Amino acid sequence: MGMNKYQKSLMLLNKIESKYGSIVNCPEDDPDYQMIRDMYPSMDHESLANNYKNKIYKLAHEGYSVTEIINKIPGDNNRIINFIKDNDIRLKTVFKYRVVSPAGNTYYITSLSHFINSHFKYTSNSVSRMEFLKSRKYRVYQGKYHWRFIRNGCYYLPPYLDKSVMRTGVDSYVYDGK
Repeated sequence: MGMNKYQKSLMLLNKIESKYGSIVNCPEDDPDYQMIRDMYPSMDHESLANNYKNKIYKLAHEGYSVTEIINKIPGDNNRIINFIKDNDIRLKTVFKYRVVSPAGNTYYITSLSHFINSHFKYTSNSVSRMEFLKSRKYRVYQGKYHWRFIRNGCYYLPPYLDKSVMRTGVDSYVYDGK
């Protein structure tokens, strides 16, 4: 079995130190030093910044909220919030419910009353919303459902739309005002 990256770099480092006494004395063009540099390329400030920006865009595209993005990316929370605002990054709704109809259609929604009103054209007031759906053989699951986990062919109903929309691809999300 071959050496892993760490073992290989440690061996090269020992070789360099036996040649020069310390890595500090090693010239940049030493072949062993170059091999270590190839294994661990340095991240300059610009590529770190791009990596940071790309992570924010990726998480927003996948449907994470500002709070979740802040929790997933280390750094200054205000910088992340300002980056999202300054770049007009459009956030997607994080859905609270997954509702499965008797026919097998899956809906991702934020509000049971909004769904009932939209789907059944009925305003539920006396009966609990959960009971209303269960009496019609709908299964309701509560959780946090992000865009990236919603499969094509499923429906979603953000609070600003009046009817459910089918997901037809990663870029098929309907934003508010579009």
